[in-house]
Amino acid sequence: MSFWNDLSWVESIRAPYLSFFFETITLMGYPTFLILFISFGYFFWSPSRFSRVALILFISAMINSFLKDLFQDPRPPEELMLDAQIGLSYGWPSGHTQIAVTLWGFLAYELKDKWFSIFASLLIFLIAFSRLYLGVHDIGDVFAGLVIGLIILGTWHAALELNLDQNLSYRNSFLLLLGFQAIVYLTYPSHQDHELSIWLLGVMTGWLLGSSQIELQLNKVSRFFVSSFSVFIVFLSMIFISRLEDSINLEGLLGISFSYALGISFSLIVTWIIPRIWRLLNLAS
Repeated sequence: MSFWNDLSWVESIRAPYLSFFFETITLMGYPTFLILFISFGYFFWSPSRFSRVALILFISAMINSFLKDLFQDPRPPEELMLDAQIGLSYGWPSGHTQIAVTLWGFLAYELKDKWFSIFASLLIFLIAFSRLYLGVHDIGDVFAGLVIGLIILGTWHAALELNLDQNLSYRNSFLLLLGFQAIVYLTYPSHQDHELSIWLLGVMTGWLLGSSQIELQLNKVSRFFVSSFSVFIVFLSMIFISRLEDSINLEGLLGISFSYALGISFSLIVTWIIPRIWRLLNLAS
């Protein structure tokens, strides 16, 4: 067995307290945490910054899903696995690692703060190592996730260097996103139980459509509680929309349109409806 696939060492370092720690850390790479975190950041810190975070995160997740279903690389043996949440997804590249690099690397790039950069680097390492420790990815999967995440960040940096963020109008940004979605939709390597997430495509579109500059005009303590309550609403909305999609079985184009519309609706709740409720209550401007 090659270095890239060998996990024979992992069982020898496992201990109950380490298992608890890494099982907790790895939750930071799953969709529920990610959506709630970027929603909190949108309300508490900066709508514009966390709109950029959201879009680059969604694009990274879509690229990861595409690559997994394209290469269909098997995960490590089941007897090594301590994480039961992986479902039927494939191994290469590690989604947790790629998303961690994309999210925390992007925030470190934007904030340009030494201490936050150290924190972000440590968190990326811990999330990546948690996938090895829990036996759900090998070194090759994790390394690939790291490299692809860095390529995505490098592409973003290159776009900023070319001033594409300033030169692209809102209309052209929207068309560019739709073009990316069309390419993914037409080329996605779908097979049984591994289909493209139309809902995620809708979420990407809705976030761009609804993104606003409305910010809470409160002191930090009040802003924290209002932001936390907003995230609670987001969480309930996520559960409701997910169950609604599961309960209504539609086929073909109608099913695709319904799932896409639900994704758009979810993002609009986060980026447009909740902020405007706070504005009506004179909590935001």
